[in-house]
Amino acid sequence: MVTLQVISFQTCGKSLLCTGLGKKFISSGKKVGYIKPVNVINEGEEKNYREADYIREVFDLDQSNEQLYPIHLQPQDLWRNLTEDEDNFSKRIKKACDHVSDGKDILLVEGPGDLRDDKVSALACYTIAEKLDARVVMLVGYSPDYKAAEILQILKKLEQRLIGVVINQVPESKINSAQNEITGYFKGQGITVLGILPESRTLSGVSVAEIALAIDGEIISSKDKANDLVENVMLGAMTPDSGRDYFNRKKNKAVITRTERTDMLLAALETSTKCLIVSKQKPSTSVLVKAEDKHIPIIVVNKEIIDIVAGIEKALAQARFQNTQKLKAVVTLLDSKLDLKALNTSLGFK
Repeated sequence: MVTLQVISFQTCGKSLLCTGLGKKFISSGKKVGYIKPVNVINEGEEKNYREADYIREVFDLDQSNEQLYPIHLQPQDLWRNLTEDEDNFSKRIKKACDHVSDGKDILLVEGPGDLRDDKVSALACYTIAEKLDARVVMLVGYSPDYKAAEILQILKKLEQRLIGVVINQVPESKINSAQNEITGYFKGQGITVLGILPESRTLSGVSVAEIALAIDGEIISSKDKANDLVENVMLGAMTPDSGRDYFNRKKNKAVITRTERTDMLLAALETSTKCLIVSKQKPSTSVLVKAEDKHIPIIVVNKEIIDIVAGIEKALAQARFQNTQKLKAVVTLLDSKLDLKALNTSLGFK
């Protein structure tokens, strides 16, 4: 049995990568286990097993959510365990991992937090890798102010445990430069870049249900489409004769407008729209009938447009990975953009 720890330099899709890798290993006939041994929580924050529950279902695991997320600690408590009681803490982690790895070919271990700004989580990742004798893959989100030297400092601490890095969320316009410059830099440092993953609207999208929750809205139609992903947001602010052309500019979108703008709502329903968001009250019967016919949810919100937009922005910033469409998208992305052969070889798989 081999252990693979997935860590991230900053918040950029670590849980989704774990899930995608797990699905790839399962499809190749491997028995896969999963654990996030340490879950860092803030003061007053309750334990949350939503992600564990989703991964348990996707991987068809027998363990409980509590076994997949065994240790919940605030940062100061985690630091104390790592510095003042490391032996006992390491034994707790080892025992928890041994339980979920029984009978598996590979155990996927998700590291706590992100390493760029969270030194406590960084120390935890190093400790977990050492105590579990794990191989490590680090996910790095692309950014305009990319600081490769800062990333390299972390990677060198992993030494021979490091398999390589995956660069995520790279804009299409930067793909070629990322492949040439970033890959070349790390290669010169003896570090493998396993993949350059392009920015994906699907993976950064948010479901209709998540939007409704974030803005305190009620879905009044086509509730069976609540898990559909919204990739763009548009305001219904154009004139009636240009409405359809305007809404055709973006696909898989949520359209926000006032209830009385029946013209704009009907125009939006003629284009690639995932949901309508209307303020104050239900729209006209003609809009309701057409939306039902096209299976497009309508969310009614008792708020002003500016507050609705702010709520959606918050939902997009906190988009969750627990979505079937996102899982399919990331598996497809890994098939085409990740060097799975190199990864498997490093893990001792054929």
